[in-house]
Amino acid sequence: MIDEKVLQDRLTEAAAAQDELLPRSLADDLAGGRRRLRRHRLLTGVTALAAAGLVAAASVGVTGVVRDAAHDEAPAAGRRMPVDAAAAQDAAAAAKIQGFDRLMKVLLTKHFDPGGKHLDFGTGPFGVDPQIGHHGTQQKVGWKIPGEKGQAMLLIGLSRSAKSAGNTCGSYFEYSANPVVCHPATLPNGRPAMLGRQGKMLELSYLRPDGEFVYVAIDPVFRNNTTVPVSEVAITDAQLFAFVTDPALELPPLTSAQQAEEAALQDFAPTPAQIETVAAGKLGGRLQPDHVEDAPGELTVVDKWTKSSVTATVEIGLDAAPLASTCAAQLSMPTCTPAKLPDGGTAEYAEGSRKYQGGPMYVVGATYKQSDGDLASVRVLYPGSERPAGAITKSQLLALVADPGLNR
Repeated sequence: MIDEKVLQDRLTEAAAAQDELLPRSLADDLAGGRRRLRRHRLLTGVTALAAAGLVAAASVGVTGVVRDAAHDEAPAAGRRMPVDAAAAQDAAAAAKIQGFDRLMKVLLTKHFDPGGKHLDFGTGPFGVDPQIGHHGTQQKVGWKIPGEKGQAMLLIGLSRSAKSAGNTCGSYFEYSANPVVCHPATLPNGRPAMLGRQGKMLELSYLRPDGEFVYVAIDPVFRNNTTVPVSEVAITDAQLFAFVTDPALELPPLTSAQQAEEAALQDFAPTPAQIETVAAGKLGGRLQPDHVEDAPGELTVVDKWTKSSVTATVEIGLDAAPLASTCAAQLSMPTCTPAKLPDGGTAEYAEGSRKYQGGPMYVVGATYKQSDGDLASVRVLYPGSERPAGAITKSQLLALVADPGLNR
């Protein structure tokens, strides 16, 4: 079996090579390190889930339901085993993961295609993303009309929370010629949702009472498979509402290990306002908030920095320990070097010119692993291929990345 570190190194190298084929946008570059880390976790996580599935399979009876050990026949004297609640919980979770694909297909057929004439599940099974903080599913499903050559697509997403959702209403067709405009809708259960229709295109997102977030998009052309649209996708608002509110629609539960990992992602970072206060005190000049990227266990505050005639983009990131990446991956730089801090600690530092879609940028960055294992990072990007006079100094950058105010 290939060593896990070797696998991670190979994935990082392959992803970095792919990323360098064409200059990336700044937005893609910011996510580059985390994307490479998630590729690794996705592969190793799938392997772990497969093993868990084998454990669960041993406990599944003829009916396909995991037996409750408390109701089984008592073992022979001298062979009684203590019940491990965590193991039983994990076995139940793995069994539900195994049955999740069937559950989703049954519900989609029940609500959208009870006659079995239109839905095409040939794109693959509904899997559950094992990545920490991103426990959910997103899958494309085909829609055909007998006698027509075209094919439409349904994109179905179910996330543990709105924050971890891959799509929200209005996001899928955001860059199309006639984007879907979403508006509030009230479901039959009295709860709010967001719904949008534009011609044959549709998007719907809904936060369920249990906190899970469901998303549906309909595209009249399944662009992975064809350029020919279908004449219609006969799914009504009432059918959509019934699907997203179906009590059976839910993700498999987290395993005990996943619950512990998820707990580490909660409230791990200061607020964006607190982060900007720390940054303003360390960097000087003028900081103007640009935007915040907030995902489970990952917080990035992006500001515009100005001092005299010098301008830059400043990215301040905090990643919870389970998601902490390497300095090079986090900063999207080829290499980082150790940098001593005034208190005797060590950070990592990198700088150099990088190519982007809008032109070259001079990048200066640092990362610092906090005492609890969380990772702080600061990256500054200046227009052009050289570091300008009057730029933020290395000592200012290191003082910011290691500031205790960035550690909650």
